[in-house]
This record gives sequence, C-alpha cells and structure tokens, in this order.
Amino acid sequence: LADHEKLENTVIIFTSDHGLAIGSHGLMGKQNMYEHTIGVPLIFSGPGIPSNELRTAQIYLRDLFPTTCDLARIPIPKTVQGRSFKRVLEGREKKIYDQVFGYFNDKQRMVRTDRWKLIYYSHLQRYQLFDIKNDPDELKDLNNISAHRDIKEHLKNTLLRWQQKVDDPLVQ
Repeated sequence: LADHEKLENTVIIFTSDHGLAIGSHGLMGKQNMYEHTIGVPLIFSGPGIPSNELRTAQIYLRDLFPTTCDLARIPIPKTVQGRSFKRVLEGREKKIYDQVFGYFNDKQRMVRTDRWKLIYYSHLQRYQLFDIKNDPDELKDLNNISAHRDIKEHLKNTLLRWQQKVDDPLVQ
C-alpha cells in the first residue's frame, strides 16, 4: 500500500473467528460463553484512527459493516441492524452498547456488561455470574453469593427482556 501511495487513505482491519477453549475451564472447542471463546481479535489501522491505543467497547461482529461504511463515508443502508463504532475508534465515545448478548443453540444464553457477565444454561437450569473486572479469567462463580443477588437479578431481567425482544424460543 505504501509503495502505491494508498496507505494514507486505506483502512486496514484484522479480525478472525471466535476463539477455542483449548482446555480452559476444562473445555475444548467453541461451545461456551467464556471470555476466551467469545472474544474476537479486532485491529484497525488507518486515517483518523489513533495508533497504539486500546478500546474496550463491547461490539458485535455485525457492527463491522456499518463501521466500514462510516469510515469510508458511504451511507449505511437502513436495513443494517449493526451499529457503527467509528466514534469509539476515534476515541470520541467509550461505548455503543451498555450490554451485549450471546447464545449457543438451545443450551446457553449470556448477557455481558463492562463489568459483569451472567451465563444461563437452559438445559441445566443453572446460572453463572462473573465479575469480569476483578476476575477476568472467570474463575470465581458469584452466582450463589448473597452480596451479588441484586446484580444477578438485574442481569437476569435484562437477559429475559432481550430474549422476549428477539423471540427466543427458550422464553416460556
């Protein structure tokens, strides 16, 4: 790109598929909601994007298309469901979502905020609650700790509202 004088007006995006557990939490594969699996590498470089800075905003991969349109100054089609995170890349905003949601088949549902994650295993009728800020490796399940009862209930209700909104078949 530099040899052809295209580097100054080109955005480079590096990403990949979701990660594998590879033994973490005693698991192999991708069928879980732990950080080592749901986290996706995402690197941007280009005009207007600060170098050597880390952003921690939660996004979905579906947000790549509207962001790319936004960076290229192309109108985002009205049918696109994702959100542009251009302002986050530029350092003008900290986040675009208060929480993100995840699912795996009819087995798992997840809600994650900047600090907390609640995972629901529908086939087991079991929850896990993690304080990602203080336990980034998700080793201490706080689900049954009474001091965290309010945050757990708040996240359960947030997850239920999302399930209802998207017509999740697990909602009864």
